[in-house]
Amino acid sequence: MNNTVDRRKLVRRNTQSLTSKNVGENTNTFPIDLIIEILTTLPAKSIAICRCVSKQWSSLLRSPHFTESFLTSSSSRPRLLFTIVFDGKCHFFSAPHSRNLDEQVSVVVADYHMGFSRDWYKEICLSANGFIYLNDKQMLKGKIDRVPVICNPSTGQYLPLPKVKAKNFDLRSFFGYDPIEKEMKVLCMTVTCYRRQTSSKEHQVLTLGKGKLLWRKIECLLPHYPHKRDGICINGVLYYKAWSNMTTLIACFDVRSEKFSFIEMENSSTLTCVSTLINYKGKLGVVMLSYGSESSDDELWILEDTKKHKWSKHIFVLPNGFHLGITSIWANDMGEVVWVLSRWTRPFYVFYYNMEKKSVRRVEIKGIEEKLLMGQDRPEVHFTFTDHVENVMFL
Repeated sequence: MNNTVDRRKLVRRNTQSLTSKNVGENTNTFPIDLIIEILTTLPAKSIAICRCVSKQWSSLLRSPHFTESFLTSSSSRPRLLFTIVFDGKCHFFSAPHSRNLDEQVSVVVADYHMGFSRDWYKEICLSANGFIYLNDKQMLKGKIDRVPVICNPSTGQYLPLPKVKAKNFDLRSFFGYDPIEKEMKVLCMTVTCYRRQTSSKEHQVLTLGKGKLLWRKIECLLPHYPHKRDGICINGVLYYKAWSNMTTLIACFDVRSEKFSFIEMENSSTLTCVSTLINYKGKLGVVMLSYGSESSDDELWILEDTKKHKWSKHIFVLPNGFHLGITSIWANDMGEVVWVLSRWTRPFYVFYYNMEKKSVRRVEIKGIEEKLLMGQDRPEVHFTFTDHVENVMFL
């Protein structure tokens, strides 16, 4: 019997002990810290079931101590998170990574978390600390407007955020987490275009989880224009591609200090609108695909020194046909480049490229088709994240 099943039996066996009025009367009682340690190894869905056991269990499993312990444990086993659009709804699925690097083909089963039935802007979907940030379409004062939203796939919760008050409707948003202060923040800015010059203005920040939700204005000394809305947060720093004074660079936003800095690449031509920022073993990486061009290779640039802006360049070549239809490129904690195709395929695969072995393996994802399709039309894969962690914190 595997360890997870053993732990579940142990938890069930000691439920009565934990809920006794006088815990000390039962000689078989386990220490609370041991119970918490066991529970943190369970999936988030099992935690939701355990909350229904009694008031004592509900109180324990909603406590900040347990929430933090569960997140620490969950962070050691990141999962794939899929954002699937089907029948006018957005659905969230997650699946474990296949960690057998020697198997060219393997299978994992995805778990269904929640469906987002409202209309949303599909150009942005950001992930941080187990939460998802996106923009909802709502009717406000007789017109359709965008409202920022935070949702937690692990708990099924959905929280609209205050509307950004800005003079310009064209907004760019990014989502980050500070592991020191344990705070999630949304960075938002407007972008303007005047005489062919584009730049960001009205920079604002919203902090989640501390008091009233309010947008605060902050200062950015270097006007810049974000390429897209696909920033990535690594060790408390938000990175996103930007233009400034006809130069392509990487904007860095320290989530804790709320200060901006900027990085130039040794070869600025690598940083294009089709290049992708990834978290490669805790360092910022830039993936540039050749998209099948015979004259160039696929490249991975890794930021080795953030202060001196020193990069290392790595060449890899994907097999023919793998470049077409790629919708999301990431990396996992084992140093593999991971991607999925935007078009739905039967079976549905996630592909992994091993930078050391120069080989590709694929993992079949089961459970999505059985949950949604039932033989109907194919869904659309909009976003995939490889570093999703289950977080049982309530909004």
